Amino acid sequence: MPFLAPSHARLPPLDFLLADQMESRQKIARHLGVSLRTLQRYQARGNAPRAVNLTLWFESRRGRAALDAQTLNEAQHARAWVASLERECERLRGVIKTLEEAQEAPAANSAVFHAT
Repeated sequence: MPFLAPSHARLPPLDFLLADQMESRQKIARHLGVSLRTLQRYQARGNAPRAVNLTLWFESRRGRAALDAQTLNEAQHARAWVASLERECERLRGVIKTLEEAQEAPAANSAVFHAT
């Protein structure tokens, strides 16, 4: 599975990530495991540790959309794989049926030996 997190250069600014959150700053700080004052300092500087930025990104609409797209792609891939396995099973059932029919009507030049 590929990395879904954006590189540091493609990570949106902290203000954008915080503006995208629906929860209060207090709940966001608690979720991040920092104090409200620390979150306010991060916002004032416009910079936070990468782990904080990534956490906020995955909680944002963009991050969730990336996860949803990845999930959808994997589900479609799995569905296609199952369909191909079902087609292969059906083909093999046909091979087995053909072999069973051939065994019921042996060829004229087949062996006459029967084990008793």
